[in-house]
Amino acid sequence: MKRDSVATSRHALTGLIFFISTGFSTAQALASEPIPQPALQNHQQIIQTSREFLDANIDASRYARVEIKMGHLDPRLRLTQCPNPLTASLAAGSRFAGKTTVHINCSGNTPWTVFLSAHISLYANIIKTAQPLSRGHILQKSDLMVNEEDLGRLKYGFFTDPQNLIGKQLTRRLKQNSIIRANYIKSPTLVKRGELVSIIAENSGYSVRMTGTAMMDGARGDRIRVKNLSSKRIIEGIVKKSGVVSIN
Repeated sequence: MKRDSVATSRHALTGLIFFISTGFSTAQALASEPIPQPALQNHQQIIQTSREFLDANIDASRYARVEIKMGHLDPRLRLTQCPNPLTASLAAGSRFAGKTTVHINCSGNTPWTVFLSAHISLYANIIKTAQPLSRGHILQKSDLMVNEEDLGRLKYGFFTDPQNLIGKQLTRRLKQNSIIRANYIKSPTLVKRGELVSIIAENSGYSVRMTGTAMMDGARGDRIRVKNLSSKRIIEGIVKKSGVVSIN
C-alpha cells in the first residue's frame, strides 16, 4: 500500500511540475511577442497639406512670381496617422507674405495639432530709374526701367505701371536703379504765378476765351485763382494745360 501511495504522489508531483513549467513557458512566449505599434503620420504629407493650403490662398496672377519655402518638422516628432483628411489654417497673427505659420489639425479618436513655418516671397515688377535724374526733371519713358523685387522688402508707395510716371516731375534727385515712390513725384507746374494765361469759359454749345493773370502756381487739374484783365475780377478755374485755365 505504501509503495502505491508513494508512486501516486510522485506522478502527481511530476504532473504539477509539468503544468507549472508549461504555463510559465507559454506566458514567457506571450510576453516576448512585440506589441503592435500604431501607424505614424507621414511628415511629408503634413508639409504637402501646408503647401497646398498656401498655394490655394495666394493669387499668383497678381504677382510676377511667388516663391514659397516650407519649413521642416523635427524627425523625432511621432504623430499617429490621421484617419481623416488633414485640415490647414493660418496661425493667429500670420499672413500670406513673409514669415508665416500654418496650423495643421487632425480630427479623430486621437486628435493632434502641429505648426509648420514657411516663408512666402511675393515678387512684382517695380519701376526704377534707368539713369541718374535731377530734381525737377520731367520723367520720360527712357528714364524708366522695370525690375523684379520682393514686395516683402519694400515700403508702400512704389509704381508698377510706367504710364503713371511719364510726364511727372521729380521732387528730389535720384540715383540710377532707385525705386520711384509716390512722394518723389508731382504733376509738373503748367501755370506759374504772375504769368498771362488764357481763360476759357465753357458752357453748353459755346466757349469764350479771355486773357488773365495767374494768381498762383498750378499743375494739371489744380484749381487756381486767376484775374480777368478785362473785368479785373478774380475768379477760380482749373488748369487744363500749359497756360490754359478753364472755368464753367
